[in-house]
Amino acid sequence: MDLTPYREFETVTDDCCFQDFMSGDWAWDEVDMIAEDPMTHGATLIPIVLGSDKTTVSVATGQHDYYPLYLSIGNLHNTAHCAHKNGIKLIAFLAMPKTTKEHSTMPAFRKFCQQLFHCSLAKILERLKVFMSKWKVLRFADGYFRWVIFSLGPYIADYEEQVLFVRTSTNPAQRSSRW
Repeated sequence: MDLTPYREFETVTDDCCFQDFMSGDWAWDEVDMIAEDPMTHGATLIPIVLGSDKTTVSVATGQHDYYPLYLSIGNLHNTAHCAHKNGIKLIAFLAMPKTTKEHSTMPAFRKFCQQLFHCSLAKILERLKVFMSKWKVLRFADGYFRWVIFSLGPYIADYEEQVLFVRTSTNPAQRSSRW
């Protein structure tokens, strides 16, 4: 687990190597912002990584598609994520309404689905919001207590969820307009 951002370089070419989340430029930029604020200076960055993917559950429920929402933190090494060593947690199932095929292409229905998606994420993450601007004390696995600041990092999703997330259309002719 990385408590601070870091940079690694190739010894021969002196090129920067990116492997884990905390080796990226985004983590450095976030920590710089934390350090500039006297109220949060010295706090440990905990980047929140979210992901969702539509999955089919059961015909018996009448609602076939569910969108599980997963959470991880960017401080973990990639090996912890790949080995499924409790690095990813299911935190919610996002609701996605169903309708008939003719109504599913209507702009009003698509806008409703997008608003439902955004409002659901806002409600799920609202308890973290206060700790994105002021620190919280957490006990880490090594037994030490640290000030932490949470920050929303990447959202990992396939194309369908990306369309909902950024409020664009799947129809290429409509991509340039927003509802």
